[in-house]
Amino acid sequence: MLDSPTYRTVLMNPTDWSKTNLARFKNMIRAIARITVSRGQGRGAALGIVRLRPRAGDKDKLRTALRDRLDPEKLDGIISMHLIESDPALSRPITDDPPVSDPGSGDWFVLIDATDMRAVSAAITGRLGDVPAPMAAETISTGVYKLMWDLAKSDIRLS
Repeated sequence: MLDSPTYRTVLMNPTDWSKTNLARFKNMIRAIARITVSRGQGRGAALGIVRLRPRAGDKDKLRTALRDRLDPEKLDGIISMHLIESDPALSRPITDDPPVSDPGSGDWFVLIDATDMRAVSAAITGRLGDVPAPMAAETISTGVYKLMWDLAKSDIRLS
């Protein structure tokens, strides 16, 4: 479905609402991905994101190494941790003439849900700070974000 001609047509022809809201984003990436490791449960007031670029041939090794590191049980303030692996074919740019190679389309993301931003920073340093050397991946970026508000489907009143 995400590689169908219909889906691609919708992406190439955004609505006015989509254009307005997409213009507000900075450094946006489009990633179609699967959650391959999920440890813990719940959503926190702070979110950490670590973007990794696995080296060719080392994905299984990296996934195995991260599985143990993403256990939030002994980390103060960490609620859950997840590994999300992008699909390189579905995550490539949607343009008429995409670049020949987009190394970022296969990037992976570690998501860290926590009670506060300090806990996220400590988890990134303690569990993921040495990712490039022993785990055959390049760390592309890290970010820590504060949840300002949350809206669930049950909060929306349809009239």
